[in-house]
Amino acid sequence: MDIDLNCLLVFRHLAQSGSFTETGKRWNVSQPAVSVMIGRLESAAGLILLERSNAGTKLAADGVLFLEHANEVCEAYLAFIDGMHTIGRRLDRQVLVGIDSSWFGSVLKQKFPTLISPSGVTPIIREISGIWREMLQTTQLDVILASRFLHAGLSSDIQEAVIRKERGITVAWNPAFHSFDEANFSFPEILRNSVLMPDPGVVSNFATSLKVWCEQAYGIQPTNTVEFSSEADAAAAANAGLGVLIAPGDAMPRLGKCGESLTHVRTFEFLLPESFTLGVYCRSDETSRDVLAVAASIVKLGRKLFPQV
Repeated sequence: MDIDLNCLLVFRHLAQSGSFTETGKRWNVSQPAVSVMIGRLESAAGLILLERSNAGTKLAADGVLFLEHANEVCEAYLAFIDGMHTIGRRLDRQVLVGIDSSWFGSVLKQKFPTLISPSGVTPIIREISGIWREMLQTTQLDVILASRFLHAGLSSDIQEAVIRKERGITVAWNPAFHSFDEANFSFPEILRNSVLMPDPGVVSNFATSLKVWCEQAYGIQPTNTVEFSSEADAAAAANAGLGVLIAPGDAMPRLGKCGESLTHVRTFEFLLPESFTLGVYCRSDETSRDVLAVAASIVKLGRKLFPQV
């Protein structure tokens, strides 16, 4: 049985996503090419892996069993590739640094050339394209600067150096479109409007946690939620009267001119004393002195740029 590993990876993604189009985009091949690769895999395995119909595509009975073994092979293969990449980086003394799309991240990217790193070490900025904890665990990145809400991303195999913590959440709106009472603020009233929030690339777990909080505390969900790739974009939408901005911690200083015409309140500061955290993360079992030195340098620069108030 001669099975192409690329076909196996494509099959696994297709089984997970259920979409030929999405799978093609993920592996940078055309949709017809995905079909050809699946056909080649079925021929090599001598099995019918997928059932195709007008209703869509789903795993056949043999495909379900085959996927279990495919997952094991794919994970081992990807771990091997990641390991080889890591070894190569260590030899070249390169440290891959992921920076999120928060306001803090954008400022740090601008100041990154001033980062003092050990002689001979090359820190390289990479985009965080998924869940940053997983990108650390799979060695796709060595160091990450990210914002998180509550305990998102924390685990025993990840170590954290805190740069800044902020309390509660910020609620902001354009008074020309909304007449909320600042003195007698009612959070459930806010939820009857469209809620504008930063997406997970800006601050991990905020949108998900907020929805759970609303359900548990008030028994309701926001009428509509829209996630944005920056807090400034969410503030611009609030300025246009498209909804109410909700962001973790003290968001107003991060909004700049976008927040000048918005009325805002800080709320849940007592209940959420450490709701927003900006930190630097790396693997708990990290042994590379270069990686640890770069992480320490980013922490030092971050604390200088964003001092705790």
